[in-house]
Amino acid sequence: MTETIEPAAVLHGDAAIYTRSVLAIYDPIALGVMCPLVWKCSPRVMLSFYNRNVRGRHLDIGPGTGIFLDRCAFPVPNPSVVVADLNQNVLDTVRERIARYHPETLVRDALLPLDLGERRFESVGLLSVLHCLPGTMADKAVVFDNVRGHVEPGGRIFGGTVLGDGPNHTRLMRWMIGKYNQAGSFANDGDRLAQLHTELGRRFDDYRIYLHGAMAFFEIQL
Repeated sequence: MTETIEPAAVLHGDAAIYTRSVLAIYDPIALGVMCPLVWKCSPRVMLSFYNRNVRGRHLDIGPGTGIFLDRCAFPVPNPSVVVADLNQNVLDTVRERIARYHPETLVRDALLPLDLGERRFESVGLLSVLHCLPGTMADKAVVFDNVRGHVEPGGRIFGGTVLGDGPNHTRLMRWMIGKYNQAGSFANDGDRLAQLHTELGRRFDDYRIYLHGAMAFFEIQL
């Protein structure tokens, strides 16, 4: 099932750059080069984190090419997967890639109410989303408010973000983050670990944050 709206009216941040041609080369560049060599966080680490948290009824926001949805080990043979993104190209790419799961794709802005009705999920994925959202960490954290009401008791919200600076950051990381922010691909130059702790602590009693290279991974148990 696919729901579409006019994407040109709602794209912001880096969402507009994800054309079909960009998506075709995204995995080898972002995951094959940038993550392991610059952010010092390999795709294997990300997939292991994803596997630990994904559940059978899953909502994925900002899925990129869908590589982790494709490669993850769902705990059930026929998971129910809903994918939300601002960019229809992303949704079409992911739908084709994980067609075996018959995903539902929705054009949605994570910074706005998700308009999902009464649907509830066992897990919500936000991998590599926060560092692309505009504003301060407090501005971005509204995404947690928007998804929380759609997670079942005992469910999980999980994700990872490249911090603008942190204890593991190298000169190369800081230089690349500056370039990405100048280009509009990232909006994270002010994002810090303490701010992420603050925003999660305001909303959740049970959460954990793990640092791996430039990335902060978070797990929230409801």
